[in-house]
Amino acid sequence: MAGVSIDEVWDDARGFFMRERALVLPIGFATFGLAALLGGLVVPAPEPPAREIPPGPWVFALIPILLLVLTGYLSLSRIALRPRISVAEGLRDALRLLPRGIGLLLAMGVVMVGLSLIAGIFVGLLSAVAGVAPEAMLLLALAVFVPPALVVSIRFALLWPTLADQEGSIRETFIRGVALTRGHALKILGVLVAYLLLYLLLVAVLESALGLVLIIIFKMVGLQALGPLSVTVLLAAFNAIYMSFWTIFLARLYARLEWPQGRG
Repeated sequence: MAGVSIDEVWDDARGFFMRERALVLPIGFATFGLAALLGGLVVPAPEPPAREIPPGPWVFALIPILLLVLTGYLSLSRIALRPRISVAEGLRDALRLLPRGIGLLLAMGVVMVGLSLIAGIFVGLLSAVAGVAPEAMLLLALAVFVPPALVVSIRFALLWPTLADQEGSIRETFIRGVALTRGHALKILGVLVAYLLLYLLLVAVLESALGLVLIIIFKMVGLQALGPLSVTVLLAAFNAIYMSFWTIFLARLYARLEWPQGRG
């Protein structure tokens, strides 16, 4: 990321987020927050002993959840790249780009599914030839799948701000978004890992500390059923803020790479 410092992008994104929070947060709560709340309410808890989520009608809720998340990515990226537009304009532009965003998401899903199939076939063949123990197959499959998945994730990191800014076709967005990440893989990887680890840490803290406090408080006042709901709302609010900042950060990173001398 020659000439571009992650620290500078972080400061730029943080400054933009604080200046424009009156624009950013309403969209974040209406998209990322609502998506997280809907997911928390309809997705069942994993069942023992395998800790798997049972299938059911709840899977249809993934459609509005994904649409809300896509709208959040596109509208906030648009606002971060065109700071003078309003909330209504950002949402309107995002809805106009949503069909291309859905196509982009499906294409990304096809790539990831293809990688998982390749990993599964490879591990299956290896198991048949070398007699790999069944309990080791999952670990081996992950070892085969994760490295190329990380590479793909790095290449896909700037697709949403690219679409929000350039409004190109799915193919054009892929080409330009991937091109912007060339030569910057290690720094983008570091950002993605830091983002994921910080997210998991903060979620764990919220659930184990503040979440537990809320459950105890509601239990003490005789409203025990509202305890888990309050935790779901808390996590949804956190997701709204965290994902909003992450989207702004990626958009400002895109801006530094796309217009190194400033937008002319």
